[in-house]
Order: sequence, then structure tokens, then C-alpha cells
Amino acid sequence: MKLASRLVLAFALVALFASGITAALVWQAQQQRVHRFLDRDLPRAIEGQHPPAKPPRFFEEQQRLLRELREANLRAALIALVVALGVGGWLAWRMTRPVSELTRATRRYAEGDRDARARVRGRDELAELARAFNELAERLQTEEELDRRRVADIAHELRTPLQVLKGELEALADGMLDPDPETLERLVEEVDHLALLVGDLRLLSLAESGGLALEPVPYDLAELLAKSAEAFAASAEARGVALELDLEPAPARIDPARLRQVVFNLIDNALRHARTRVRLGCRLEDGRACLWVADDGPGIPEADRPRVFDRFYRADPARSRSSGGSGLGLAIVRAITEAHGGEATVESREGGGAVFRVCVPAAETG
Repeated sequence: MKLASRLVLAFALVALFASGITAALVWQAQQQRVHRFLDRDLPRAIEGQHPPAKPPRFFEEQQRLLRELREANLRAALIALVVALGVGGWLAWRMTRPVSELTRATRRYAEGDRDARARVRGRDELAELARAFNELAERLQTEEELDRRRVADIAHELRTPLQVLKGELEALADGMLDPDPETLERLVEEVDHLALLVGDLRLLSLAESGGLALEPVPYDLAELLAKSAEAFAASAEARGVALELDLEPAPARIDPARLRQVVFNLIDNALRHARTRVRLGCRLEDGRACLWVADDGPGIPEADRPRVFDRFYRADPARSRSSGGSGLGLAIVRAITEAHGGEATVESREGGGAVFRVCVPAAETG
């Protein structure tokens, strides 16, 4: 039985019970009042204190009056029941209409109509339910669009090295290329890029699903940045970029290997954009251990900043895979940072360089 039918039946039962009780009470009160009036009040008013004998017709008229009163009560109860059914039916329809609309919207969404939304009326609980459904549908639609875009991006990133590998291998098989060390080195580089891309995607999936295993230990971010600067010293020198350090003690409880990957990705990104220098720094800020990597490159346009941590996003679409990275480095930075309970942000002025900041909870002291 549908909700509307149950509500109408409930209203009918309540109305029937109320009408029956009311009619019974009214009938009892009227019967007592009529008997008292006919047996005592009326004779006293006519004859004084001694009531005269009543003829048989008097009793017949008395019974007829009682029957008429009883029938009038029944008619009133019936009319009240009909009115209650009508009003109850209208109220049930009004109450269940949002539920019916929400049910239809849910079925449409389940059938593939991702634009299906429930109509929100008023501010009661049913309106809140419809609003919650619409918010859920919006979020699911956004996530599905992001998933489709991610799959397309992954396919695009995998297609290029696979095509290179296929072309080179076909050329080798046809005898158009000699299997010299240079050719084999190119093939190995493409395989290494594919392996790196697959590894980064796996890392992102683990981090976003909460399955990334961390081994946190007390570790100073100043030491982490100093060692990272040493690792990139040769690469920075080859690019003609100076690495500058601004380090203060910043003890944190982190997984050094994972956070080293964060710093490496930030430094590599900065070196690819810097003109003359990259500055590394860290310090404690409001109970958090924060590090930053700043470059003096062209900066990031304001419209691109909200998406710099997205997968496969490049602020400069003209950058190729070889010059602009795989597009996963900053996504990994955010994923690992959030797995530590921290936050990754970017500050930039167009034409004035970019500053990437990573803040994680500081280590407890004492």
C-alpha cells in the first residue's frame, strides 16, 4: 500500500474513531438531558411539585424525539467523517507529493539521466531531503565527469610513449633501424617513463582511497630540505639556477621517504620554471611545520591556480610531455601532504614567480 493510501486510511480511522466517540458522548448527554427535562423539569414547571400522570402518547413522543436526536447525531458524524476523509486525502496528497517527485527523480537518475533533480518546496524535512538528494546528485555528476576526464588524460599520456615504442619496434623489426645503443636507450627511456607514470597513478589511487601506508617518525624539515638541495645541486647548476636555503628548525612527525618525494616534485617543478633562482625554506607556524619552494619564473595565472594540483593539468598547454612533466607531480604533492593530515597551497603573482607551501602537523615536544 502506498504512503498516500496509508495516510488517507489513518485519517479515516482517526476521524471515524473521533466521530464515534463524539456521537456516543453527545447521544448519552442528550438522552439524559431529555429524560430529566421530561420527567422532572417540565412537570414541575406546569403542575408545581407533584407531576401528573403521563399518557401513553407522551411516551411515544418522547421516544420519537430521542430517535430524531440519534439520527441527527449519526448524520453529523457521517458528515464529519466525509469532511475528514476529504481534508485528510488532500493533506495526504500534499504531504506525499514531494516524496513522489523525489522517487521519480531518483529513478530517472538511476536510469542514466544525470540531470535529474528533485523540486524543493518549503523548508521542512521533506524539502531538506530533496535538497540533500540534489546535492548528492551534483557531487556524483561532478565526480563522474572528473573520472571521465582522468581516464581520457591517462589514455592520452599512455598513448604517446606506446606509439613511440610501437614505431621504434616496428622499424627495428622491418630492418629500417639498427639496434644500436642509441636506439635501445630511447626505448628504455620510454619504458621507464611508462613505469614511472603507472607508479605515480598507483600512488595517487592509494592516497586518495586512504590506502597509502605511512611510517611517520620525528623528522626535521630543515634536514629534509638541506638533503634535497644537495640532490638537486648538479641539476640546478646545469640549468644556471641558484638554490638558496632559508631554514629554521621545523620538527614534524612525517614519513621521510614520502615527504622527500613531495619536496623532490616541488623542486623539479620549480627548476623547470625558474629563471635564475629557487629558494627553499621552512619554519614552525601556529603549531604546524611548514616548508616552501619559491621560484622567480613567470608565475601562475590566477585562473589556473585552483587546478594546479589536479592530475595531468599544465598551466601552459603548449608544454610537451618532455618539457612540462607528466602532469602528476603536483597531484602527488597534494595527495601525500593530505595523507599526513597537512595542506598544500600555492601563491603566485603573474610575472613574479610562484611559491608552493606544504604544512604538516608539528611534532610534539617535551
